[in-house]
Amino acid sequence: MEYATLRLSDSNDHTKYFDLRFKLLDNHFVPKWIDCVLEAQQKQYPISEPWAMYNLNDTINKEFVLGNLNRLMKEVDAVQPLFGLEISDVKDQDTLNKIHSIFEEHHGKLDEWKLNPLFQGKPDSFRRNLSEINQFVHACEGQNGSSKIRVVWFDLPKYKKFTDEDYALFTNKRNFGSIYHLYSDVGKNIESLAEDNDDHHHDLVPNIHYSADIVVRFTQDSEADVEIKTKSHEEYKKRNQNYIKSQGYDINDPRLTTGSIEIARLETNLGNNELLQELKNYNHIQSFFLS
Repeated sequence: MEYATLRLSDSNDHTKYFDLRFKLLDNHFVPKWIDCVLEAQQKQYPISEPWAMYNLNDTINKEFVLGNLNRLMKEVDAVQPLFGLEISDVKDQDTLNKIHSIFEEHHGKLDEWKLNPLFQGKPDSFRRNLSEINQFVHACEGQNGSSKIRVVWFDLPKYKKFTDEDYALFTNKRNFGSIYHLYSDVGKNIESLAEDNDDHHHDLVPNIHYSADIVVRFTQDSEADVEIKTKSHEEYKKRNQNYIKSQGYDINDPRLTTGSIEIARLETNLGNNELLQELKNYNHIQSFFLS
């Protein structure tokens, strides 16, 4: 496998499509990630969020994310009251943190929900809606943020763990058009806690597991950007050493490494602005495949 292709289309016309082609990087993590993608495809798991193109078109706007988030909370509460609230502003980070903490408390880490009596005797839509609430919380947080495309397979079990060798590949730098692994745990890692100022979270859950899930970034960080981001994460760890230790982590634990692993780089003849202009014409993730 040398290449990955992400096919985007118009949700109303699947014949109108655009391919993004990526060259896989030559590092020890990429083959492990490839195995995850092939497993998801062999088991015919669908892409879970075919709409997840952030700040690239007019589809995922404030009305879309808030409408879906409030709808999903009402549907969950109709089966069993858990939330009992509405949100009217995507910038209301305190309420978003509260919603995320309720999701985290009841869903549990990764596949813990399978043993949770909360889900017994309830329709499959109950657990699915709870999971989607988490995604729309992040969609709210991503409004007016950086441009990106998430490709995720929620049905794929998350049981594979990063090694110390993997953590050495983590970077806080985002290169325009590159594919990076996506956070696969349930909870909040150091970077999320540092950025969200979250007083409602239950557990620190750093980057422990990986899966096929990825994100394509359309942002180019400067070295100064990376330095500021890294400094913020390190300052958060220093300010919260006691809390981090209470969660079972030494301040120098490699699992607290921030950032993500770069997996592939975009190959295109278009300039960055030309590409972003082209992407405005598509609002659906049609497929993702390796070759």
